[in-house]
Amino acid sequence: MKLIVEPYAAGHRLYYVALLLKELMSRGEDVTLLTTSTTVESAEWQVHLSAITPAVLERPLDEFNLTDIAAVSASVGSELTIIPNADAELLPVIIQGWRGPGALKLLVMRAQSAQPGPPFPRLRPLKTLVKRALIRAADLRSSVDVYALRNPLSPPGRVLNWVPDPIVLNCTPQQQKKLEAQLDAHGDRYWFGVFGAICPRKNLPLIAAAIADQQDCGLVIAGSVADDVAKDSAPFLEAFTANGGAVIQLPGPLTAEEFDSAIATVDCVIVAQSEEGSSSIVLRAAALGRRLIVAGAKSLKKDASYLPQHAEWCRLEVDVVRTAMSKARFRPQPTLGVRLETDQFVRSLT
Repeated sequence: MKLIVEPYAAGHRLYYVALLLKELMSRGEDVTLLTTSTTVESAEWQVHLSAITPAVLERPLDEFNLTDIAAVSASVGSELTIIPNADAELLPVIIQGWRGPGALKLLVMRAQSAQPGPPFPRLRPLKTLVKRALIRAADLRSSVDVYALRNPLSPPGRVLNWVPDPIVLNCTPQQQKKLEAQLDAHGDRYWFGVFGAICPRKNLPLIAAAIADQQDCGLVIAGSVADDVAKDSAPFLEAFTANGGAVIQLPGPLTAEEFDSAIATVDCVIVAQSEEGSSSIVLRAAALGRRLIVAGAKSLKKDASYLPQHAEWCRLEVDVVRTAMSKARFRPQPTLGVRLETDQFVRSLT
């Protein structure tokens, strides 16, 4: 018996859970998912797990501490417990160790500290050193293996047990043709796209302000948009459409096929992040051979250095992003997509 633990639905969590479940179930292994009723009832569950129908144990959120997880692991007779979103578990593992049966595998989503912002931006390197020290200390505990997620574009690092962010492309010709018909209905345009769970740190208002005076182009917004982000973006998008622009919104959550097909359909993907960290949108766009504008985070600047044919990095400023958009329209599409794989991810964690 294997036990996977994930109480939350947001972000990429259930995507990772689905990859692990598919791998274990394909081997004929008995596997149980420990989660919450809120997650089972979420739209993200329908997207990622409704077709898999795993065995599920539901517990209240306050029971997802290390002690209670160990008790559940013992009750189901698990030989391996996997926590694929385990940043918060590092300190408890260091302090008390793993008291459940069998082995414990943890995946740390961010081996670097997130951007702390003012007034202490220079603390980030120190926080990253502390985070990595915690990862190493937890990995030294008996029966515990800790893995750190890395950008698959970058070379493997040392010291930590790095696994590449797994990317599975689900683009289908049928779905892509459907989306192309939506775009073609607006005439011959150059299409930019913004994708994912669009929260304030994804800077949609800034992108909307940058595109507002662009001619003969369109903007695809694919994914769920936070209410405050939608409100702040609205005046710029209205100015854009009044100036002859076209906006197509594909509200999320989207199926994997809809999401990847939308990325494959636009001419240029824009990723503008205030927060440091790798972006699966960048990876998907590169794998699908799309042109990219990446702005803001230094981690995105590093991504662009690995993708000279695909990506241009720029500062997170309206005028600078506007100039990058104007330049992208006259550049050829990349001739090759970037090859990505999931084998190391699922092999390491299962």
